[in-house]
Amino acid sequence: MSDRKSPLPPIVDDERRAHRRIPAAMLPHLNARVSGGPPVRLLDLSKWGVQLETAMFMRPGSTVCIRFVTSSETITLTGAVVRSTVAVLEAGGVTYHTALAFNEALELCNEVLHSLPDSEMDFDHSNPDDYTLLVTDRRTGLRAQALSSSY
Repeated sequence: MSDRKSPLPPIVDDERRAHRRIPAAMLPHLNARVSGGPPVRLLDLSKWGVQLETAMFMRPGSTVCIRFVTSSETITLTGAVVRSTVAVLEAGGVTYHTALAFNEALELCNEVLHSLPDSEMDFDHSNPDDYTLLVTDRRTGLRAQALSSSY
């Protein structure tokens, strides 16, 4: 046996996000749409990213344009898909939760972030980050696969 000790794994903090998230319910006036895709439902957003719900799978690593529309302005940003997971699997189709990291800051978050106390920003972080889901329809034999990885 070797006397060499293996290094300890790094300490992992449950909260890896670099920027505060705003739950979408706090921004009812804000709508979004991915260019060339179906409408999306915002789940939460920050100055540098967004988590959304959509019927369209977006491959992690791909680049997409997303348009944010308020009553007074429209902002289009480019972002990288950092993860996309199956949220709902029904006979009518699949719903995905997808996270995008923007290439530039979404400045409309600034006013909201500065006006809210930390306690109002709390929400559930218990969703798993890493998994592979394989689903087979026994009637048709069709398979669906969903991958998720931490970012």
